[in-house]
Amino acid sequence: MPPRKKNSRSRRGTTAARKAQPPARRDGGQPGPAGSPPGRVPSEAPGPRAENPPPGVTSGTAVPPGPAGNVPAGLDHLAPATKLPPGLRPARNSQPGPASASALAGPAAASALLGPAAANPLPGVAPGGPQDSDRSRDTKPAAPAPADTEPGTAPAGTADDLPKWAAKAVEELLTVTYWLDPGETGDPFSATIRFSGRRTGVTGKPQPGDTFSQDETVQGIVPGSGPVAVTAEVRGVNQGEWTATVRPVGPVSSRPYQSYPPAGQNAADAPRVPWPRHVPVSTDPGMTVHTARLLRTKVPGIVRFAYATLVSLGVLVGLGLEALLLNHGHYPLLRPMLYSVLAIVAGVIGGKAWYVAVHRGRKFDGWCIQGFVAGAAVVVAVAGVAGTGIPAGAFLAAAAPALLIGMGIGRLGCFWAGCCTGRPTAARWGIWSSDRRLGCRRAPAQLLEALAALVSGVTVLVVVLVLGLPRSGPAAVVGLAVYTLCRQFILGLRAEPRAWRYGRPVTAAAAVIALIAGVILLARG
Repeated sequence: MPPRKKNSRSRRGTTAARKAQPPARRDGGQPGPAGSPPGRVPSEAPGPRAENPPPGVTSGTAVPPGPAGNVPAGLDHLAPATKLPPGLRPARNSQPGPASASALAGPAAASALLGPAAANPLPGVAPGGPQDSDRSRDTKPAAPAPADTEPGTAPAGTADDLPKWAAKAVEELLTVTYWLDPGETGDPFSATIRFSGRRTGVTGKPQPGDTFSQDETVQGIVPGSGPVAVTAEVRGVNQGEWTATVRPVGPVSSRPYQSYPPAGQNAADAPRVPWPRHVPVSTDPGMTVHTARLLRTKVPGIVRFAYATLVSLGVLVGLGLEALLLNHGHYPLLRPMLYSVLAIVAGVIGGKAWYVAVHRGRKFDGWCIQGFVAGAAVVVAVAGVAGTGIPAGAFLAAAAPALLIGMGIGRLGCFWAGCCTGRPTAARWGIWSSDRRLGCRRAPAQLLEALAALVSGVTVLVVVLVLGLPRSGPAAVVGLAVYTLCRQFILGLRAEPRAWRYGRPVTAAAAVIALIAGVILLARG
């Protein structure tokens, strides 16, 4: 006998059961009870059914409609009133449903739909008021109250409207120094020092800015270079007196150095003045430091305000020397001196722009002498075309020695300020100096460059006094070329990396060409 095919109608049961089932709606809605017209929603179910009805509501109870004006017969008492009772307000951002309907219908409907929970609202909430979810959604949390600070203290933050460089200059910070002995033999090494501290007078739990912990890693320490100072600038701390502790990081067995002075050695017997700078070495075991602004902090080997003072002195000496030479040659002073002042201003702008360009916009706290010379050369070229009221050779002969001698004085400020420093060295001709972070014996690059500028300027000055201003124009070219050539060799002693690998060879080649041309013109008279 062949197998009987399954009939889909058999799944619905007997004929009587199928007739009792409501027909399916074409619009995708839920079927109504038997006998209701197809495609029409019965009045007993005007809204979506609640899957999990609240207490007191039987399964299958219809949910009251949301919008007004579309209330089926028999549910008029659930329609929202045009005017709300006193003490009630409509909930914002609420969709039609049980919560909104009960809120609009009043306590009776809420009690009928939600049971005892709606009849006994939470303390402080009026019956029929907005739901807690609406309240939490519309109300922002209160901001925490700021922590109380002790009298006489202020955070180290600065005004937001100040530029970054100005904010750093006026910010209160700590400077802490650790001294170490690099030993006498071995290869250059790096060291990591951990600086930590706590503000004195703080009771209870420290607030932000009352403690700090900062690691400083320095590289290129050369054994045999004498005592080495590692200085950390700690920012973002509160003002006041601090107790700081300093210790090396890492196991003792892996360190090629030790603290200075060595443990067990009497502080009075330890050398306190590294040769030849006579920088005092702190041997106080209890390190107490105070916050101060950047220009008032103390760093071994650094003399504050030395750079600005010596650069200003160099500018004044240069302008005064130029005026004396022009007066000695019986030339007018007004127009030549005006162009000289403009050349200085253009040189300052060029030096800053050159420095920012070399560091790709990451640093703004320095100048480059190449930019200064380039900016001043532009003004000198304009003066040669527009005319200064005196012969071009005489103007150049008066300006060149003034420029070189002024730069020689200003370069001394770099040595005391800790910029343009030389590489660390253990050689005896090295001089103890600092880059404001690592103080040790270094190649005196700033002093050598100042010496080259002074010697070149004095030589040109002697030639000018012997030959006179009209015939000394080529001598000025020779003096500037000699200084530029010497500087390219001195740059090899600097600690900072090269910005362009071909910069020094190209500049040296141009200086040699200018030197040869100047000598030829000077020989021809």
